Amino acid sequence: MASLAVTSSDVDVQEKKKQGRLFTPLFYFFLWCGCIFAQSMLVSGFLNVVLSTIQVEFQMSSAKAAMFPSNYDISVAVTVLLVAHFGSSHKPRTLGIGMLLLATGSLLFALAHFIYGKDNILEAEDSEKKMYLCDSNSNSDSKTDCLEETMGNSGAYALLTVGSILIGLGASPVYTAGTTFCDEIFPPQKVSVYFGISYGIGALSPAIGFILGGVFLGFYKSLGDPPEGLTVDNVNWVGAWWLGFLICALMGYVFGFLLLFFPAQLPECEDVKQKKLELNIQIENGEENQTFIDLLKDMLPLLKSVLLNPVFVVIVLGSITDSLIISAFAAWLPKMVESQFGVSSSVAAYITGGVTVPGAAGGIIVSGLIVKWKKLNGLQCAKWQAYIGVACILAQLGLLIHCPSVQIDGVNNALNGTCNNATIANGCEESCPGTDVYEPVCLGGVTYRTPCIAACTDYNTDSSEFFNCCGQDDIATAGACDTNCKWLIPYVICLFLIMFLTFLNNIFFLTANLRCVKDSERVIAISLQSVSFRVFGSFPGPIILGAFIDKACILWNTNACGEEGACQEYDNRKIMIVAVSIAMIAKTIGTILYFIGWRLWARREDSASIAYSDDVKGGIVTNTVTAEPEEAGQLDLNGELDKADLTDVAL
Repeated sequence: MASLAVTSSDVDVQEKKKQGRLFTPLFYFFLWCGCIFAQSMLVSGFLNVVLSTIQVEFQMSSAKAAMFPSNYDISVAVTVLLVAHFGSSHKPRTLGIGMLLLATGSLLFALAHFIYGKDNILEAEDSEKKMYLCDSNSNSDSKTDCLEETMGNSGAYALLTVGSILIGLGASPVYTAGTTFCDEIFPPQKVSVYFGISYGIGALSPAIGFILGGVFLGFYKSLGDPPEGLTVDNVNWVGAWWLGFLICALMGYVFGFLLLFFPAQLPECEDVKQKKLELNIQIENGEENQTFIDLLKDMLPLLKSVLLNPVFVVIVLGSITDSLIISAFAAWLPKMVESQFGVSSSVAAYITGGVTVPGAAGGIIVSGLIVKWKKLNGLQCAKWQAYIGVACILAQLGLLIHCPSVQIDGVNNALNGTCNNATIANGCEESCPGTDVYEPVCLGGVTYRTPCIAACTDYNTDSSEFFNCCGQDDIATAGACDTNCKWLIPYVICLFLIMFLTFLNNIFFLTANLRCVKDSERVIAISLQSVSFRVFGSFPGPIILGAFIDKACILWNTNACGEEGACQEYDNRKIMIVAVSIAMIAKTIGTILYFIGWRLWARREDSASIAYSDDVKGGIVTNTVTAEPEEAGQLDLNGELDKADLTDVAL
């Protein structure tokens, strides 16, 4: 029996060594970085780029489409604590399951196109296209069944909603279980290097998502040749938006499947623990049998202490306004660029990605360098936050730049009905399609909703021109009239400055947030801040801006049932007013809160100094004097950030 026991033990040792060879820390790090890449590229890149295209294909308002990025944020906020607790026993498997959920959600987005995607009106046969010309013998009756179209759009919305929720559920473990397991398998002297690489990948991924998203939107949705007369600049163009989601789904399934086979612990974990003990680094030793209710009970005293800290509460409330602005403009900035400057969704993706990502990255890097160079303490960082907020308010005045709106006959043009007499004379007022068709043509600087309304009687698909318009020999060109706006470059420069200043506050906020609470409260403070950002900032941001953008619509597309679908054209001045109002109001409130937080902190420091001075004069100072508030939770700027801090920055 003894020999049998020895043999069994030897087998276990060999099996452990075998696992160590097959599943190494570097292999895990590669898979984890792949998960970060797929998640960041999908959520911060593809999803924001394609929202306006999804609106066109499934005829959704901006407020309705805004629910997709908001669903992601609320899913992460609800599940992050549950994942951190219940997923701690087997972190690689938790991460793997999360990636499978994310991949499934991404796949549902792509399936919405394949199942419910509709043909463009220009995909009709030539004989059917004649209904858009002025022809008294044509029939303008809609060929689309009301119930069929309504069910299709509802089905697509349901798939996209479930998909966005699954993406949020799957993303939760990436920066929780994924980060902590990385900390467990790499030596403390090296782990900061791996963290730096992983978060660098997370910062680069959205840029790649914007670029690839722009490329994919330049392809026709079927990846084949578009119908004659349909170009990427046409308002009815639907690019291959689903391609990015399909790629992320494939990546998620591959990485998630491989992570399922990782053991809960690697042989290197024991060595890492020993090295941490030698360096006096705290090791998390949670109770194995601790229930979730017990965990919540342990958290309540810390939560109460943090919530009664006025400096922390005010600073977090101020930063929530930044979160609201960032999430709102991340979702709708591409659409605003499309409308203001008349560019295609593909070009808007390039512009947005080329401005926001470098601006955000530059702001974070510069703020980190300033904190390190100046050796700023928490109170000084709070002061910097307030003054940077003022600079950002001034920079947001650049959002006042806007272009003239497209002048549409019968909608917002002073020469309403210029061609009405010709249309009536040709007897085609009965044949012109209804508001469910928007195939604009430009004639004499005025945009007409269809060639029929411009009284055009013939067309040439090769040259995209329409002839015999307006009862004369006038020639109309396909597409809305160009507003000849020259403000794109100044607008882009202002956007870059706004993004730079907004993210310049990132490290100042993180440092102030960590230093205004006690060391024992840092983890709960970071968690509370992350949840607050998502629930009160990231979640409502896209919905609020999307709803106000809808108010700026001047021409809605209606379906066969007469219901409003996607907006075809906007009043650019109203969009400008909406963008400036939301940005300025939110940023002003946030800056005021930053100033209040700074002054409250300064007053607290003064009170602590006076109390300390009185104790010295009274001769009652001992070695057990409690550290002043500024010393609590100090962040070692020459060392590495705590993994909880890194998690918050990523989320």
